[in-house]
Amino acid sequence: MFKYLLPVIFPSWRFFSSIGPSPRIEVGFVVDKNSEPQEWLPFRPLPKRINFTLGLQRLFHNPQWNERLYINTCAEHLFEGYSEFREREIGLRLVAAVVNKEISVVGEFQYLVFRIRALESEGGQVRDDVVFVSKPFLLKAAGDKQ
Repeated sequence: MFKYLLPVIFPSWRFFSSIGPSPRIEVGFVVDKNSEPQEWLPFRPLPKRINFTLGLQRLFHNPQWNERLYINTCAEHLFEGYSEFREREIGLRLVAAVVNKEISVVGEFQYLVFRIRALESEGGQVRDDVVFVSKPFLLKAAGDKQ
């Protein structure tokens, strides 16, 4: 009985064959479809510190983190090859974050563009490469129902 309980108490991390690139998603805003963003902003950057109470709360209820994990999974799949579905999933969730005022837009921008950077450790050095830039997503479509 104890040998069956032991893996539950002390899980094994051997299911990771290797550590791959880590995605970072950044958003930019443009006036028209043919423009390039002048500034890229990180989407849901990790906090430097979390106090004990907030950490305990997040242990049981953290929908933003769950969504972030889903978005990162979509981004990792885009590393492997283009998928319109994955690009659309990330784009629509970022537009929803703008509509919900999680991401503030300063200016008269019409479109959101996101890019995915891949951070990867190679020989003690950290490589930071832009691996994907999305098509523009209309900002007004999700929020305006006038």
